[in-house]
Amino acid sequence: MALLEASGLKKSFGGLEAVQGFDFRLEEGEIVSLIGPNGSGKTTIFNLITGMFPASAGRVAFAGRDILGLKPHAITALGVARTFQNQRLFNQMTVLENVLVGHHCRSRAGLVGVTLGLPGARAEKSRVIEESKEMLALFGERLLPRADRLAQSLSYANRRRLEIARALATRPRLLLLDEPAAGMNPTESRELMADILRIRDRGVTVLLIEHDMTVVRGISDRVVALDHGVKIAEGDFATVRRDPHVVEAYLGRRAAHA
Repeated sequence: MALLEASGLKKSFGGLEAVQGFDFRLEEGEIVSLIGPNGSGKTTIFNLITGMFPASAGRVAFAGRDILGLKPHAITALGVARTFQNQRLFNQMTVLENVLVGHHCRSRAGLVGVTLGLPGARAEKSRVIEESKEMLALFGERLLPRADRLAQSLSYANRRRLEIARALATRPRLLLLDEPAAGMNPTESRELMADILRIRDRGVTVLLIEHDMTVVRGISDRVVALDHGVKIAEGDFATVRRDPHVVEAYLGRRAAHA
C-alpha cells in the first residue's frame, strides 16, 4: 500500500482547470519532486492534499485512508505536514517558540493543567522543549544556537530551515516542501539537500516542489513533471529531463523539436 495515492484528482477555479485528472503514488521512504513551469498546478496539488482547497473530483488516500474533505488540522494530525512558498513564521516569537507551536497537535496538557502548573503539564512542557531543540539541532549550528532569538532576526535561509523544523515538530510521516530552496545561494542549496536527506533518514517521506534542478537531481528518487495541471512525465531525473514534453513545457515547442 502506497503512503500517498491520488487518483483522478481534479481542481477547477471557475472555467480554469488547474489540476486535470492527476494520478500519483508515493511510497514510504521516497523523496519525490514535482516540477513544472509556474502555473502548472504544483502548489494546487499540495493544497488539495493538505485540505486547503476542496477537490472538484478524484480521491486522495494517506496510509489507506481517504483524506479528501478533511480539515487541514485533521490531516496534520494523521501525519502530513507542509511548508509554504511564502514565509509563514511567527516573526515576533523566538525560534524555539515557533517550533513549540508545531507540537500543539500532539500535546495533551489542557489549559487548566498548564495554567496551574500541574506535574503532568510541567513534564510535557519539558519533553516538548527538548524535542523542539532536537528539531533545531537537525540543521547543525544554523538554528539551535539562535533558539532564543526572534524569528525575524534570522537570515532568509535560516527562516526557511525554521519552517521545516516547525513542520517536523508535528511528527509527520509525510513532509511536503513547497520550493524550499527558493532564494538560496548554491552553498545554502547544498546544505538544504543534506538536510532533506537527513530528514528522510529519520523515517519521513518527502514530496517537494522545486525549481532548482541541482536540488531535484541531487536528492530525488523520482521526478514528476506537470504542465497546465496535467502530468506529462514521470521517472528518474535523467529520463524526465530528456522527455520532449518537458522540454516543450519549459522552453517551447520549437526547442523541443530542435
